[in-house]
Amino acid sequence: MVNGVMTSKGRAPSGAIAKANLKKRATKQDMMAKAQNVEAKFRKSGGYGKAVVSIWDAPKGGIEKSPAYRKLLTRCELDAKGKPPPAELRNGAPVKGGFPLKSYPPNVLVDAHRVSWLPDDWAQVMKNTGPGGVYHGWMSPEGKFAYHKQGYPGAIEGTLGRKLTVMDGLNGMMRSIRKIVPPGADKKFLHDCLSPAERKHIAPKEAFLFGVVSGKRANIESGQHDIMIVEGHFKQVGIRPTWYVDAESLEDYKKLGLDAKVGGKLTPARNMVLDDAQKKNLVAVEISDDISKWIYYDCGKQSYVGEKDFKKANRDLLGVPKHVVSPLAAAQFVLAKMRSDPGKPHLGGVYPTSNAAITLGQSEFSRQHFILGDFFVAEPSSPCRFDPEMSLKEDYDYTCSHVKQHGCVLRCNRMFLSVKHATNAGGAVAARDQHGAKERVNIAILNEKWPGVFRINTRRKGASDSEVTMNWSGYGKTTSGPAPKKATPGAFATKVKKASLKSKNVAGSFPSSSVVHYTKELSKSKYLNKRSSRCHGKTVSEIMGMKYTDASGNERSYNSSDLKYDINGGRLKVLKK
Repeated sequence: MVNGVMTSKGRAPSGAIAKANLKKRATKQDMMAKAQNVEAKFRKSGGYGKAVVSIWDAPKGGIEKSPAYRKLLTRCELDAKGKPPPAELRNGAPVKGGFPLKSYPPNVLVDAHRVSWLPDDWAQVMKNTGPGGVYHGWMSPEGKFAYHKQGYPGAIEGTLGRKLTVMDGLNGMMRSIRKIVPPGADKKFLHDCLSPAERKHIAPKEAFLFGVVSGKRANIESGQHDIMIVEGHFKQVGIRPTWYVDAESLEDYKKLGLDAKVGGKLTPARNMVLDDAQKKNLVAVEISDDISKWIYYDCGKQSYVGEKDFKKANRDLLGVPKHVVSPLAAAQFVLAKMRSDPGKPHLGGVYPTSNAAITLGQSEFSRQHFILGDFFVAEPSSPCRFDPEMSLKEDYDYTCSHVKQHGCVLRCNRMFLSVKHATNAGGAVAARDQHGAKERVNIAILNEKWPGVFRINTRRKGASDSEVTMNWSGYGKTTSGPAPKKATPGAFATKVKKASLKSKNVAGSFPSSSVVHYTKELSKSKYLNKRSSRCHGKTVSEIMGMKYTDASGNERSYNSSDLKYDINGGRLKVLKK
């Protein structure tokens, strides 16, 4: 126990698990090499000796010696004998109906993958080509091979006479999710990874409000796929989440069969989730619309003293027991840990990147670190809210509000998300710009509200000065220079240069006797309008140190940075005498 929370029970990486994973990796690499060699040999020999070959033409030497079969092996989880699952258990098989598998042509194999729009009674398949290669296509319920989705004679949409969407393939997607999180996986995870005392805090699904924040993605094919994967994960555990979306896209989301409501832009939608949960006295869980997996690595803190790179950590990761769980189990786990913690955090979340190896040298839980907005759990009693002035990096500000208000947060450094995050179309990504200007505007707001906490992360790719690192121990202090390089996988300390906390003297810009005028120019943030109006008719010296309440409910003292911010926002003018 650490601070009353179970963090380690001698849970070091397992040599047996690592050996099994290395063997599986080596087998997969061997299968890929063999597949390339077999295809190269077939192509060199001329394949079937003709450009086009029928699905009824058996390959020379039998199907198991063909390029298509060898390619199939690289796309499957193989058994102890190196065989793929039976055709009916592969994702490419029809969900129901379809052409009888026992009657398949000799040159066709059921694939291990399946596109998101394929109807239930169609199969995704592979065949050997005439020149000796491999082609992926689809088998109709009548036993006809289709090479294309659209645009060609015999294409699937032309055959069916309609356009196909993810709704046509929803049952196939649900089947694949059941394989990702099989029955019993959640129960085993919560039992194995929580102590008996912590398991008393496992809340039922009815105790949560699950809100998915999304926008402008329901009319994009890739977005529809991501959305239905998230919805499918919840459907598997009997939950119907609420989708908080932009007004223009509401009907597009409802057409997908979702329980959707207008949430507005990013931060208003986030706050609406929190407000709705608070009204119902439910725990708020906010989720992004592009998560495909929730993964937990069950391992105690490891020592990497003296290590100059992450090679050992990466090897250790192969031996760590891994749980792939539902979003419900992930939320139950985080909440149980929060409610078991003596610090009583009101906000809990997961590690902000997908690189699990770098966390093995860290404590399993941290209490003053950034909580990612893609998936977090918030107690209904917290008054903290997102700052509506922010269009990006709002989760950094929200984290700071919780640390300031409640003394800590709880981040699980062994739980990770599989997300597209920065590459998906629509959503928050649309709010970014190529040169990082919008990022820097929001970073400026962070620095004004939380002086000394943030510094530029020069190690991240992308536009310069558009990414930050958070160190709460620097709050109220100033920092200089970029974040220091990490010496070892377990080293995360950041040195902070101390500086005076006194507000800068604004006399150089405005005489202290200058009168401040409120222009009545309105901000979207009510607290900015309120504090600006309180400055009207007073002198600069009179408003310095004036108390006001920010968007998160924290009391602050008005300073020169606030004055400049309100002037730049057009809310105030200074009338020099």
